[in-house]
Amino acid sequence: MTEKIKSSAQKEWALEHYKGIENLFMPSFSPDFETLDEEGIRHDVRNSIRNKFFSMLITPIGMRSDEENRRFAKIICEEAGDKILKGMMVTQKDLAADLEIMSYAKEIGATHLFMSPAPSLRKAKTEEEVYQVYLERITATELPVVLYGSFSTLSKSIVPVRIFDRLADLPNVVAIKLTQPMNMAAAFYVCEKLSDRLLVGPVNLDFVPVLAKHYPVQWSGQWNVEAVQTPEKPYAYDLLKALNEKRIEDAMEIYKSLEPALSAFFELQAPLILNGGHPWSHMKYFQWCGGGNGGLLRDTHAPVEQVPILDEAARKLIKETYLKVGITPVDAPDEEFMVGKAAYARGARAKEMSETPAYK
Repeated sequence: MTEKIKSSAQKEWALEHYKGIENLFMPSFSPDFETLDEEGIRHDVRNSIRNKFFSMLITPIGMRSDEENRRFAKIICEEAGDKILKGMMVTQKDLAADLEIMSYAKEIGATHLFMSPAPSLRKAKTEEEVYQVYLERITATELPVVLYGSFSTLSKSIVPVRIFDRLADLPNVVAIKLTQPMNMAAAFYVCEKLSDRLLVGPVNLDFVPVLAKHYPVQWSGQWNVEAVQTPEKPYAYDLLKALNEKRIEDAMEIYKSLEPALSAFFELQAPLILNGGHPWSHMKYFQWCGGGNGGLLRDTHAPVEQVPILDEAARKLIKETYLKVGITPVDAPDEEFMVGKAAYARGARAKEMSETPAYK
């Protein structure tokens, strides 16, 4: 089953190193939202390492310029060094911008690329045009590439399997992320078509034990894993480790421990993804509860149907869910979350904030 996965240096690298849990790494800003909070960002890199994640996907939500996006990524790569892998998103406005960020990713030491050129895909009118959007980017780099099904004007399917089946033969295409709302039948079909050449990573941890029994499924990630684990209770990490070591009974005991948190997160996020959104403030709150920096993100100006408000009831539910699975959330005032742990330690307070996006 793994012979074709080993058919190139990049695929062999992925088989060895792309294993375990990868998180979604979001930025931290100053309380006035004018600048990046470098101290907060570096704190979150260290917390990701404490969580035993094998990798972080750098997620430039709220960036105001290409320069700021590059600085954000550089801070992460500098702090991470060789302790953890660093993935860079390829989702800029056009081909030229995508190629620039891909080149910069290699320059600063990013280890792989998350290929989701949504702005260009939305303009594609035929299957061949979609294929070419991917191809001209993937063949411009030697960095390993992770695929992700993006919606286009061509098809409303979450994963364009026929297109990815062609891309999977490229030497540096190493993995594919299966998005959270995907059902088991679709996940099974993707595995049947692609897992002989790509490492399949389901977001849904409840799919992983079943799929890993039949296919080379060794990772999950690029989602808010902190919703189901902390450094003290690394449930998701332990689950993947047990499955990779074929300890099925242990894996199922771990799954039972995290299941209430996993179900709660699915209920929160899956409907939003189908509507083109994410619960960004909730996601930052999850990370803060587990020792991360926290801090509100800049306003995305998205409707609440896509980016819901993190209100007192939502914060209470998150903490109660943690307690159900044996996780003790951070003992600190929510004001620390609002400005970020690093800024709070420097003396910043909520009264200094110019606004409180998606928070009440």
